[in-house]
Amino acid sequence: MEPIADAATLHELIARQPPGWSLEQPFYTDAAIYQFERRGWLAEQWYLLAHCSEVHEPGAFIVRELLGESLILARDTEGTLRAFYNVCRHRGSRICDGDGRAPRGLTCPYHAWSYHLDGRLRKAPALQEGIDVEQLGLRPAPVREIGGIILASLIGDSASLDAVQREFEPGLRYLGIPEARIAARRSYPTQGNWKLVIENFLECYHCFPSHPEFCSVMRFVDVQGRVPADGGEAWRQAVKTWFREVADPDSPVPLREESSTALYRAGRAPIGGSRKTQSQDGEPVAPLMGRQRRFDGGWSTFNFEPFIYVSALNDHAVLIQFLPSGPQSTDVIFTWLVDDSAHDADIDVERMIWLWDVTTVQDKTIIERNALGIRSRAYAPGPYSTLESWTARFVVRYLKEMSAAEQTSILPKIKS
Repeated sequence: MEPIADAATLHELIARQPPGWSLEQPFYTDAAIYQFERRGWLAEQWYLLAHCSEVHEPGAFIVRELLGESLILARDTEGTLRAFYNVCRHRGSRICDGDGRAPRGLTCPYHAWSYHLDGRLRKAPALQEGIDVEQLGLRPAPVREIGGIILASLIGDSASLDAVQREFEPGLRYLGIPEARIAARRSYPTQGNWKLVIENFLECYHCFPSHPEFCSVMRFVDVQGRVPADGGEAWRQAVKTWFREVADPDSPVPLREESSTALYRAGRAPIGGSRKTQSQDGEPVAPLMGRQRRFDGGWSTFNFEPFIYVSALNDHAVLIQFLPSGPQSTDVIFTWLVDDSAHDADIDVERMIWLWDVTTVQDKTIIERNALGIRSRAYAPGPYSTLESWTARFVVRYLKEMSAAEQTSILPKIKS
């Protein structure tokens, strides 16, 4: 590839970024930029790491990877959810290798230092006198449980989630997310920079060329996947009519505002086509969830850009995780939930996962093809279409916040 600059810095790349165009090549390929993101901007973001059923009882713990760090998420004896770095305070050994239960606390297998589930040091054999054990607790990480979903960060501000919780909690509880159980989970490791994954997810410009199954089910694509002749008025009226005449009147989730520019938002809309759920034939795949009493064909979403997405139907819900794992790799994980009271005989897992499974396999392919092209010496940024406004807005936010971060940090040198 041709060098962009002999010693281009992140500052120079941001300064010359044309508005409304995709990013320059190093933002998608350069290891130095990824490490700068990982230490700062990415570390400040919030991520969907688990469902509450995975760490439900006091004494339960799970281990999750986030941006190259291993975290322990544990439910202490009082029922409080906590998160810690999986690093012993003695000489740094990893403490836990996988999920489990430890009602009496966590013990490091190296020298048997043990910790209470609130992180305090419990026991350190032969510790020299005069050491303040209060200073030797596990390093905490920010964590918050909102309506049954577990969000975590490396250095994020927990207070920033207060408004998100107010927006999400009523709807998630009504839909039964805290009382749900996991019916299926699939992983789609994607060989592409995390920004390519997010940019793709935020637009439906690619839906008609790439996702025939998705387009056969989800009717919003008629206005977001192409430019409708009437400007989308017919769909907007159909959504309003559905919300007024068909939608569950007791649901606290508001009508989805497609024009919203909020980073976090909860909203409902119809699947369309008289479908009850997102199965291939539109018929139910599991019993109703939560406090819902009938199928209204609604589709509720809880989105907190750029990494947290929950999709809830009448009979199941989907947790969508995007976890950056390297300069050119992203872990994409989908988890399907059903009501905890549902009997296995009443759940059709294959029909339930069908839509998002086939769609995400397709997304993995197109993102990896995109990544291959971006690595070429011929790549240059291209203009976003009018159907990629959410993607373009994400890029503006990313560049603005990265610019603020680089003004107070040591900048990486970008490989030429």
